[in-house]
Amino acid sequence: MPERKITFEYTETEQNVFTATMVLQNVDDDDFSFREKIMKKKYYCKNNKRKKQQPFPNMDVFKFSDYDCIGFDLDNTICRYKIGEIMRLEYNLIAEYLVNRYGYEQELLLPIDDDMDFLQKGLIMDIKRGNFLKCSDEGQILRATHGTRPMTQQEIVDTYGPERTWEPVLDFMRTLADPPVNGPSPPLLRSFKDYFDLPAAVACARAIDAQDSSEEGPLEEYDIWPDVHVAMCNMYRREHFRNDLGGFFPEIKANPDKYIYEASDKMKKWLRAINDHTFTFLISGSSIDYASMIAHYVLGPDWRDYFDMIICTAKKPGFFTGNRPFREVEGADDAEEVPAHKLCIDETYSGGNWSDLLSLVKRESGVENPHCLYVGDHIAQDVVAPSLRGIDTVAIVEELAAEGMTGDSMSHDAGSDLMSMYWGSFFTTDGDHSVFGLDRINTLYGSIPLKHSRLAIPSIEAVARYPIKHQYEAFSPDTSGFFPGDPVILHF
Repeated sequence: MPERKITFEYTETEQNVFTATMVLQNVDDDDFSFREKIMKKKYYCKNNKRKKQQPFPNMDVFKFSDYDCIGFDLDNTICRYKIGEIMRLEYNLIAEYLVNRYGYEQELLLPIDDDMDFLQKGLIMDIKRGNFLKCSDEGQILRATHGTRPMTQQEIVDTYGPERTWEPVLDFMRTLADPPVNGPSPPLLRSFKDYFDLPAAVACARAIDAQDSSEEGPLEEYDIWPDVHVAMCNMYRREHFRNDLGGFFPEIKANPDKYIYEASDKMKKWLRAINDHTFTFLISGSSIDYASMIAHYVLGPDWRDYFDMIICTAKKPGFFTGNRPFREVEGADDAEEVPAHKLCIDETYSGGNWSDLLSLVKRESGVENPHCLYVGDHIAQDVVAPSLRGIDTVAIVEELAAEGMTGDSMSHDAGSDLMSMYWGSFFTTDGDHSVFGLDRINTLYGSIPLKHSRLAIPSIEAVARYPIKHQYEAFSPDTSGFFPGDPVILHF
């Protein structure tokens, strides 16, 4: 039977309406261009992918168009949440779980707004002592609280010594990886790195306050974190999305407009331009059913067309550091394991690891050492972990918009929720005010972009205003990679 091809002949009718007629035609064996079009996936044809690798530009400049593949995180990156509302929801669910399941004090049910000043990304909890620490990029404790009560500098010295350092923090700083809750020994610390776990810090602090004011009084050792961890995990349990349990997923499904922003037309156009130019991947820790729902809301029903591959339940940072296999996805469940040599672009997978994905990129691009970029917000999972594997990163740092940037008026709708009078600036606290610019940055989390990313931006919307070939200043000894401007506090 002869091979057929389908073409469409367009006819203009009245009122500029076009009608299409499907036409079947035989395909000659030597019709190579058509055979390429039909038989090969779109990624073979995009931007002449099998070209020789171009020299990489100087490290003090950055362009998205320089990369052979770009991965994007979903939560707080492609999907921008309404942070104030999402944290209120999360806190209420954690508090209700602690009170109803474990019998914690009713004062935990007070609105989180009463302690919103306690919130700041990057706090570290000394689990046994019940203290919360803000540390410098050298591991020194800058400020601390016991529960929500601020500690004096003398109390910090009395607890942690004249150097104001704590060995577990110094160990933690190497990778920013929290010790496992169910490890061989109970963890000594827990860090709070993003807006999905920050409300848990308030729950812990309030529970410590309640214990201290009880008849038993303060304890030598606190054991509150395991209960809070269970309450937090209960919200995000994977199967809760399909079963409408846990409170978090049912609320997001019912009221997405309350918690999530839709992407602007500029951002959609920018993502399409990236996808037309290079290989793009959506690499998310969320399960495929939740990821599909929010991506559909943010980008529209054609959201999969913005990326060459979808990877869900990626379990970062292990995705970048381990060898967990890729699996096929059937509905919302993981299915058969996929060997590395059988991975395909234009597919959806669960789990996986960076090494196998990189092998696929090499195979499909024909580039021996492809330039790879990852864009995400989570300091440990999306910035530090990939950078330690030689992957360039763009860090999403919403505190840039919350605190204000030099030369740009972009603001943050939850700026008042993200700024803390007690903890001080996300970027610099109790530093040398005679020093200006990047040298003033002295906080552990504020310094991460300087060491582990090429660029730091408040959201993708900030770069979507420019073409993908736009040249930015990158972090280097001579240039600042904060875009569209440095944090204001660094310059006054």
